[in-house]
Amino acid sequence: MRILLLAVLLFVTFHFIRMDLAEGTIPLASFTHEQQQSCEEQVKMTSIPVTTVTGDTIESLFALYPDPAISFVERLSSFYSFNPHLQNQKIIGGEQIKLPLSQIEKNACKE
Repeated sequence: MRILLLAVLLFVTFHFIRMDLAEGTIPLASFTHEQQQSCEEQVKMTSIPVTTVTGDTIESLFALYPDPAISFVERLSSFYSFNPHLQNQKIIGGEQIKLPLSQIEKNACKE
């Protein structure tokens, strides 16, 4: 009976030590005091003028001029801010509109 209790006690002790090493306070401890710079990328919206043809849609224009840096919804809201007259009408052929494109700037570093 003593051997069984000793084995359970050792098992519980080793289990708690293993859990503390894996998920506890030791991996979270900072042994170095180096200051890290966190550089954030800022996305700046610019536009390019595009002359449309008959049958163009917003999706076809976005497909011709892709921008993987921002999502479709963000780009669509920027499109309507550059072209507010297109909220209530369709795109007409020969019209010059502005398509939003993003520029990524990496100059925003903080210490």
